[in-house]
Amino acid sequence: IYTSSDSGATWTAQTSAGSRSWYSITSSSDGTKLAAVVLGNYIYTSSDSGATWTAQTGAGSRKWYSITSSSDGTKLAAGVYGGYIYTSSDSGATWTEQTSPGSRSWYSITSSSDGTKLAAVVNGGYIYTSSDSGATWTTQTSAGLRSWHVITSSSDGTKLAAVATGSYIYTSSVT
Repeated sequence: IYTSSDSGATWTAQTSAGSRSWYSITSSSDGTKLAAVVLGNYIYTSSDSGATWTAQTGAGSRKWYSITSSSDGTKLAAGVYGGYIYTSSDSGATWTEQTSPGSRSWYSITSSSDGTKLAAVVNGGYIYTSSDSGATWTTQTSAGLRSWHVITSSSDGTKLAAVATGSYIYTSSVT
């Protein structure tokens, strides 16, 4: 994992995290709390801008594809390709498997600043949204069944943008 504290002008290799199959990373708004997922391994967290890392084994070793964070870094949500979405409300110390949206090929997940509104995409599926920090989910079928690749959210979670492989960029305003 590499970090920058000068808007990307210079980079520092964070070797304490190890060389792994890193797949996604997220940050608190101040950059102190980081969380990253490893494909076929664990979720790792840092509370010192990446200087040291802790393997969060509570969610297990899985095919992690994407992770997102609230702006204060306390609420995390991560998706497993061919599995479930997991959420944490304590910066990754403990995790809850969210079975409501089902076991799917989760490819990307995003969060509002407060962590209450989540949106996730399925490769070869639909877009799913949650307004209660991941406890319940709604299937959003209006954009269709696609090879969704990435999704992002506005800070209040009402505006979403998603990309489908070999297709277009889709935007939505949700309440």
